[in-house]
Amino acid sequence: MGDGPAGRGWDWLVQEARDARFTLIGEEHGVAETAQFSAALFNAVRGSGYSRMAIELSPIIAQDIEAAARRNGLRGILDFFALPDTWSPMYLREEAQFLAAVITAAPRSERVLWGFDREIFSDRYLISRLEARVPGRARESFARLKEASTGSWARREKDPNAGPPFLFAEDPAVVSAVRAAWPNPDRESDTILRTLEESLAIHTLGRTGTAWASAERRAQWKRNLLAARLREERARGLTPKVMLKFGYNHMIRGANYVNIFDVGAMTDEVAALSGERAFHILVLPGPGSRQAVLGPGRSFASVSSDEFDEFRAGDQRLTRVLSNADATGHEVIDLRALRPLAMRGLEAWNSDVVRTIHGYDAAVIWKGARASSS
Repeated sequence: MGDGPAGRGWDWLVQEARDARFTLIGEEHGVAETAQFSAALFNAVRGSGYSRMAIELSPIIAQDIEAAARRNGLRGILDFFALPDTWSPMYLREEAQFLAAVITAAPRSERVLWGFDREIFSDRYLISRLEARVPGRARESFARLKEASTGSWARREKDPNAGPPFLFAEDPAVVSAVRAAWPNPDRESDTILRTLEESLAIHTLGRTGTAWASAERRAQWKRNLLAARLREERARGLTPKVMLKFGYNHMIRGANYVNIFDVGAMTDEVAALSGERAFHILVLPGPGSRQAVLGPGRSFASVSSDEFDEFRAGDQRLTRVLSNADATGHEVIDLRALRPLAMRGLEAWNSDVVRTIHGYDAAVIWKGARASSS
């Protein structure tokens, strides 16, 4: 990893990605090298037909980030990230550089970014995009939606402990009422309304139901978005190759680490329908690494990856088990060679490792990676 990735492991990853219909990058968030790696891989495989990049943002936010980049490159993305009414844990400088590189590499006549996630903090921005388009019969219900959102944020600005943000606290009925009064919205308005409604439904399940139910609904939302985009491409006579970059719990083949069949599982079945395949790459910080995690407000903090334990797996977590402490540099592991060993009768094995061996084809382990910057 100098000006760009190089070496035998890199060459193998590029060749495998070129031969696949989908390439999935499952990451531990907040690592600078992973953003650089992802941009370089997309650029390296562009010539083999890759023309779409799916990311862990909601559809309109991804669309508007691309529009900002088309207008003003990297500066346009950074300015969008700085808007006061939109924010995401992905608003990091290296992520902006990754997105700018991907958009620059794609034809200007085509939309390259696909957003496949719910919304968490940008409700005010999305609601403001609706305001000028709302028909008269939906004005009253829209006013209630806007007031619920702005009121929630105003309370939190006065007291950060005044309850969770709007999208984590409100009932989806507040958006459903707008949709009921607005039967035939334009495509963009429909996407915004569905995103807000689905985000509230996902978070309501997390608040009143179970974590599994919330994760399952979120996974179905992502899968439905992928299906919709692929149908649109097919209607245009296109079958683009797609790269996806999400947290590693979402990009695994089969059931993920919390037993959900996420959008990553779907790509293999789609590819198999045309005799193709998906290539899954797990990218994790290894020994001596640091990564960016959420801090107060819109800030990020740099923490030691050796100590960060998102899944509370302790000494069994993947970052500790997969890496070679004696490695002199970054590692690339072909996990497929281990599959004949990871069959039955492995009760003593780390269950996450067994799942990873079958769910990912390759692992990239950084040694001494840097935290992404805000």
